[in-house]
Amino acid sequence: MKLAGASHSLTLRVTAVFVLIVALLSAGLGLHLYRSFVAEIERRDDILLLGKLRQIQQLLGNAGTLDIIRERPQYFRDTMSGQENSLVRIVRDDGTRLIDVNPHGETLPLPTPVAVDAPVDSEAIHGWTSRDGFPARVVAASARIGQPAQMADITIARVYGDRSAMFAAYRWQIVISVAVSALVAAILASAMLLRGLRPLRAIAAHAALVRPGKLEQQLEARGAPTELLPLIYALNAMLARLQEGYARLSQFSADLAHEFRTPVTNLLGQSQVMLARPRSSGEYEQLVSSNVEELERLSRMIDSMLFLARAQQEEMVLVKQALPVQDEFLRLADFFEGLAEERALALACHGSGVVEAEPQLLRRALGNLLSNAIRHAAPGSTIVLRSQATTQGVELSVSNLGPAIPARHLPHLFERFYRADPARSDSAASTGLGLAIVTAIMQLHGGSAGVASDAAATTFSLQFPLA
Repeated sequence: MKLAGASHSLTLRVTAVFVLIVALLSAGLGLHLYRSFVAEIERRDDILLLGKLRQIQQLLGNAGTLDIIRERPQYFRDTMSGQENSLVRIVRDDGTRLIDVNPHGETLPLPTPVAVDAPVDSEAIHGWTSRDGFPARVVAASARIGQPAQMADITIARVYGDRSAMFAAYRWQIVISVAVSALVAAILASAMLLRGLRPLRAIAAHAALVRPGKLEQQLEARGAPTELLPLIYALNAMLARLQEGYARLSQFSADLAHEFRTPVTNLLGQSQVMLARPRSSGEYEQLVSSNVEELERLSRMIDSMLFLARAQQEEMVLVKQALPVQDEFLRLADFFEGLAEERALALACHGSGVVEAEPQLLRRALGNLLSNAIRHAAPGSTIVLRSQATTQGVELSVSNLGPAIPARHLPHLFERFYRADPARSDSAASTGLGLAIVTAIMQLHGGSAGVASDAAATTFSLQFPLA
């Protein structure tokens, strides 16, 4: 059965690749050295063969050489051959063989002899294969014998059986060297990887300790390899985001329980008080009306939570349209006109232009800002809806006069259930999620929401990117 862990082991794969590289490089280097060695040995053997030929030519040119050949032929044979596998044949022009050293009866090829006065070089050497399958080399040249000079053909050959054995032994040494190099490389690579992957094992051990509520521990970057620093920084950033998200989720859960508990407590308390003793139909009607208000608030809160949950899903697709800002402002002002008149507020719309947005989401974001401004604006003041082009895109803003919001609250206004001052919030009408919904809508559009507040006015702005 194949082990899945072994097939996907980084150590084994890197070791195998490293061993393969070392083996290929060692084999390539060994092949190069082997070819260079063979070429050099063959070159030197050819030089020795040519040297033997020149030596014989010089000896044959001396006076009395023929007499030595006739009187002591065996001595001349030993002197001329010099080695066991050397072959020497000297034939006069009339066909008489003066010397024929061929202990194994090799069939010599008959190359064309080089003329007497012509230079003899390696190009005159020919190769063939001996009867035993060994490589052999032969060279032939003409020479003058004795005084008066007679012409003869000299054939010098050599069978390189010993050289072939040496080359075979050298090849085996290369194979053994490559195998040993691969083995040593495997051992060193495994040791190197086991040591080099130690920081990764430390990261894995640290990741195994991560639990909800224990996200504050950061990976130690000091002493870690440079290649792992981006991973360590990324994991630390991820842990920080997880810690922040977990803290927000815990706070959100607590806030959600608190927000749900208030209307449920009201419903339960009012109902228990009403049922404590007999009541008139008018009192029951008042109880039902109060309960409906609380249930409507719960319904709005649930709808808002569902919207925020859907807005956080990446697969949510927007169908954007080019919307004239002035038309959207006028539509919104007409819808909120009655609510503004109840508080003696006026609505003013300024600016023009076009914004790329999903119509319903744009109207919901602007509606949340405008309803928030109506709740907190000073009576008798004017709420201004304004649009203006910026270098980043189009900015829509809603401004109202009223008490300034302390600066410490501004960064948290768009958080869920956050209220800068509970005394200013109409808990019956507000769910505490309006500005969080505005932020979610702007994130879906690739834009952002902001707020600025001072003694003059409080302004909430929506920054839409360029189309």
